[in-house]
Amino acid sequence: MKFAVALSILGISSMSFADAGISVSYRSSPVIIEKNWLNDHNWPDEPAFYEGIVTHRTLNMVSVGLFFDDTLRGHDKKTKGKYVTKYFIREFEQPSDRYPVGRFIEKEVEIGVGGSIEDINIRNRYRWKSSEAAVPEVYSKRVYKEPKLKGWLPGWLNPSRGAGYIFGLNFNYAAEDNLVEYYSGDFYIGKRLFILPHLAHMYFKIGPSIATYNYDFVDRYLHTETRIGVFYGMGVQTQVLKGIKFFAEAEFRGYSPAPLDGSTNLGNSKLDFVNALPPFSKNYKDTKYDKEWFRDLITQGIRFGIKFTF
Repeated sequence: MKFAVALSILGISSMSFADAGISVSYRSSPVIIEKNWLNDHNWPDEPAFYEGIVTHRTLNMVSVGLFFDDTLRGHDKKTKGKYVTKYFIREFEQPSDRYPVGRFIEKEVEIGVGGSIEDINIRNRYRWKSSEAAVPEVYSKRVYKEPKLKGWLPGWLNPSRGAGYIFGLNFNYAAEDNLVEYYSGDFYIGKRLFILPHLAHMYFKIGPSIATYNYDFVDRYLHTETRIGVFYGMGVQTQVLKGIKFFAEAEFRGYSPAPLDGSTNLGNSKLDFVNALPPFSKNYKDTKYDKEWFRDLITQGIRFGIKFTF
């Protein structure tokens, strides 16, 4: 109950002040499916044995997400603004076309370590006999030093430039006929970085995931398991219309080898995600970005989706 109340307050805050909404996305995910079952349909005098298949497939995964971007505003990491004491002298600038009668200008000076304004002025006052050669008196002022962005990388490459923290929930579904059904829920946190303010961002996110597998065995017998894992993703998003964003991301996920309930996996069936972008995991001839490279990138490597902001 407390979690629901906190989530409701967070949602109201996000919708009012931040960037919250619903996302829909699709990815063709490369997987290795191993399905084994106990074959006991033999003659009475023959022992039962396991038989099965190992197959490489791509699961057509559809995801629906609830996102709360920028609920915690991302602020640039800057040095703290503060008042500092600085030292100045007044000098006379000779007449010019722009200032025909001349003018006084203020010039910042350093007085060194261990000295004081009084010491500097007394020494300069008695050092020169000629008033024309006298050094102007030094005086101090409290000056506000503006905050400065930390880091040395330019623009959006600077990790100290904040575009907001993100988090949300994903609900995923995928299936392969006569093999497996996959359901999962993700919770993630992450951060966005500017490419173009308000128009385009890059982002990364990471979080836990809980998945349920329904393995389809002989005679439509379903063996169900629940496993816990983790996923992370990196992507870019751009605004196409007010309140509508398009995004594309690379996603990697994996789950524990044992079920959460501690039960024994029937026949040791399993599903493993192939956590590599296909265009970079295959030996493409001369590393050419040809049609096959782009086809595999789109059909197996990248998640594509749309975000609708409340």
